[in-house]
Amino acid sequence: APSTELSALIEKLQKNADKVEKNIYDVEQNLNKDVSKINEGKQALYQDDTNKRILNSLELLTVLDEDAANAKRLQHPQAEMIEQDMRQLRERVMKLREDHDRIYHLIRTEGMPSINWGNMMDEKLDNLNNKGFGQDLPSVENEVEEHNIFHSEVEALAPHISTSGDKEYVSSLQMKYNKLLASSSARQRNLLSLRDYMQRCTNELYWMDQQAEERINYDWSDTNLDYPARQRQYENFISKCLESKEATVTKLNDDGEKLVASEHPGKNVIEAHMEAVHADWKEYLNLLICEENHLKHMDEYHKYHKEARDTQDLLKRLDTELNQKYNPEFKDVYQMEGLIREMDDQAKAMDHFDERVKALQKRSLQVLPLKYRRETPQKLLPIEALCEFDTDEGQILRGERYTLLRNNGTKWDVKDAAGHKLTAPAVCFMIPPTNPEAVAISDNLAGQQKAVKQKMASSKGILLKRFNELKKETGTGTDKQEQQCRQLMAGLDKVVSDLDKQEKAIYARVRPPLEQNRPLQDSADRLQDMRDIVGAVSKIEPEKSSKVQEAKSFLVSNPSCASAPQLHNKVDEANKKYTKIEQLLQCSQEKLKNSNQLETSLQNGKTFLSTYENKLAREEVAPADISSLEKTQRELADVTSDLRSKRSVIAETEQNLRLAKSSCDNMATKFQEHCPDIERQEADVKKLNKRFNNLNRQIDTRSQSLQRAKMAYNNYRNDYDNLNSWLSRVPNYEPRETDDMRQVETKLKNQRNLLSDIARKESDLNNVSKNAQLYQQAVKDYENETEKFRSILDLEDGLVPQTYKRSRLESPALTVKAEEAAIEAKFTEVNAVNKQRLQNLEFAQGLLNQV
Repeated sequence: APSTELSALIEKLQKNADKVEKNIYDVEQNLNKDVSKINEGKQALYQDDTNKRILNSLELLTVLDEDAANAKRLQHPQAEMIEQDMRQLRERVMKLREDHDRIYHLIRTEGMPSINWGNMMDEKLDNLNNKGFGQDLPSVENEVEEHNIFHSEVEALAPHISTSGDKEYVSSLQMKYNKLLASSSARQRNLLSLRDYMQRCTNELYWMDQQAEERINYDWSDTNLDYPARQRQYENFISKCLESKEATVTKLNDDGEKLVASEHPGKNVIEAHMEAVHADWKEYLNLLICEENHLKHMDEYHKYHKEARDTQDLLKRLDTELNQKYNPEFKDVYQMEGLIREMDDQAKAMDHFDERVKALQKRSLQVLPLKYRRETPQKLLPIEALCEFDTDEGQILRGERYTLLRNNGTKWDVKDAAGHKLTAPAVCFMIPPTNPEAVAISDNLAGQQKAVKQKMASSKGILLKRFNELKKETGTGTDKQEQQCRQLMAGLDKVVSDLDKQEKAIYARVRPPLEQNRPLQDSADRLQDMRDIVGAVSKIEPEKSSKVQEAKSFLVSNPSCASAPQLHNKVDEANKKYTKIEQLLQCSQEKLKNSNQLETSLQNGKTFLSTYENKLAREEVAPADISSLEKTQRELADVTSDLRSKRSVIAETEQNLRLAKSSCDNMATKFQEHCPDIERQEADVKKLNKRFNNLNRQIDTRSQSLQRAKMAYNNYRNDYDNLNSWLSRVPNYEPRETDDMRQVETKLKNQRNLLSDIARKESDLNNVSKNAQLYQQAVKDYENETEKFRSILDLEDGLVPQTYKRSRLESPALTVKAEEAAIEAKFTEVNAVNKQRLQNLEFAQGLLNQV
């Protein structure tokens, strides 16, 4: 893929540019050392080494030029800046080449080379004055590194100023040097303050970009049932984090204004970053407005549909009751009186029901057609902007009406009133009412309600007609048998009524979803309520058994009583009702018990994981030494062991989810009751599993990186210490004036052997460099993983989001990098010094041979 090719190219380009920078630094240092040697009348040591490094840099620059051209071809956004950096690198190398030729090929005056320190400082000051400031953080970080080298060069000039001639000349040089040093120090301060400010801005811009992307890609349509979790996250952020985030952005603006007011030379860059932070913060606040609106609309949408479903279910039950319960066949006068009274009560209840249906009809006109957020409608739709948003084609204005031309998922093509086409994030818009489906649902409910009322009026008329007929048939009086029968039926009616109340109490506990902010406590409370209902039902059972037994005895004794069939039906009704309540209680208790167990295990799992997540999220850089590294390895191993031993905590949630789903299926099969929490609970279990897997993966990756770092560091440290010790103990075979021929020849032989040893030691140096690179890469991998983990860490679920402030700890990789550079420089110096000693010994041998 082009992006992969570009990434690899930039990485290669950066590595080669770093090599050239290192060569430039080493050449400058060694040239300064040799100038000092030459001025002291001594032999230069680094002529060959500096020449090789310059030639190597020119070869690398040829490759870099090709890579810069390829970066431009692949449309890297900073291609022009890369080309400019390459030109500057080449200019610096060519300047060093000129310095090299001038220093080592001077026409000697009395055998002493001379350096025009004044010209050198003028050139450095001109170079300094022509330096600008990069527009982005990587460029400024490179400039900081470059200037650190430049500033070291300036400081290295100080000893040469005081030994450069007469007092007047030295005084003029000192003035130039002081001006150069002051300018260099000022640029160093400016670069550091600029880098610090840009780093802080970049951190906030990255966070805001992540937040914007999250909201833009979120599903705000009707199919998203997990929106309550998003609602909690939103409310959590508004109440606990928004103020501190706003304070951070305000401080960035204040600090930027102070830097600009102080005439910071990089004020253009500072102002650009201030504007970027301001623009992104404004966009973020606008997206928060959109999020608040969408969450409100989604809540209204789903509440409306739930209430409409509940109302429809209630109407269906009423219709069924009218068909079954209020049938006048096989009913006596007493039963007819009871049914008519119930019918009157139902009629009064229907009056309240009218208000409910009317309210739903009114609300249906305000429900948004959320399904059009996920599918393109057949005709063009009017939409309304919820916030301001800047697009490439122009600005979206809050409250303005637009026309949706095309739904591209997270981006919509829209047209404004003037006919201009724009493309903007879908989150910025709402599709205003009405929702044809919601209106149709409420109209259908009104039709159903009207039909039920008509049926109720018709049923009442039939009951009244039959009641009057029965009254004529039986006359006004009733015999003693009939009166006793009616009393028995009244007793059974009371039992059924009491059981009805308990049935409603059960449904009141199992139908509403658990409170989102306290599901565990709510499920425990409902479970306790269910135990109370069990107690209430158990108290009804003896009365039910007694009344049923009395009725059965009466039916045996008086089988020919006129109301005997109705009494028999009442007995069946009471028995069936009690059996149903028993089964409903059993299923409901099981459902609530399993739900409570699931919520308990979810809470335990979240608490268990967050302990380790928070600990790992606070890691920033790799451990600094082997002792700390091994300690961290042991800690990670302990965490791995804990996670493995407590995998049952996660497995328990999965087992409890299966039990909860089984009890929900049972409720659906036997009582047609839907469990409102099961989808959310299943999503929570999946999320918990994902967190557990992320944690395990993070620990494995970190452990592997640390093991690689440990192996590489042990090899590096062993080779480094041995080589450093050897270099520190290299013998000195420099010839002395008192040496005779035999002593010189012995030293010459030893010196040649020493140079052979040095040549062999070059492989040790390569091993040091190789293991240093392996260590640095392992540390980089470790630190990258810690950064990634912080970004994916899910800390919602009611926890207060953690703010991980960067403590500016220095990565141990930098220490090893510096040591690697130092020992390479030391090796080069030892090699150069001993090659010169060989020449000195050969020269001394030649002189002695002439004597």
